[in-house]
Amino acid sequence: MYNNRRLALSIFWVVIGLVLVGLSIAEKLDSSMYAGMGGALAAVGALQVIRNLQYRRNEEYREKVDTEVSDERNRFLRMKSWSWTGYIVVLVEAIGVVVAMILGKETVQLVLAYSVCLLVGVYWLSYVVLSRKY
Repeated sequence: MYNNRRLALSIFWVVIGLVLVGLSIAEKLDSSMYAGMGGALAAVGALQVIRNLQYRRNEEYREKVDTEVSDERNRFLRMKSWSWTGYIVVLVEAIGVVVAMILGKETVQLVLAYSVCLLVGVYWLSYVVLSRKY
């Protein structure tokens, strides 16, 4: 599952994160958002490097990860979780459109409405593609 490309990508995220933090400390970047984003990238990259090295060195961990990735029940649960997430997000955003309209928040209403349209459009497109494939 883990290969050299993933390890290199994880190291790349660590480097990019540290560069962002360094540029923020040196005040080359104005917003503190870049320091936070850089810290997050560096932390996630470092955790991924640790996972990758543990996968390579520890046989038990490798077996556990491979089982989790290839297990049919886990695949089903991941697929079902995404489908529930899609329904919930569309419904919450649609309710948000109505609430924003009642409160007179036109910008929020438009952003939520566009998001609902995008999600429904992607759903329709993926349905068309998958119906041809299966």
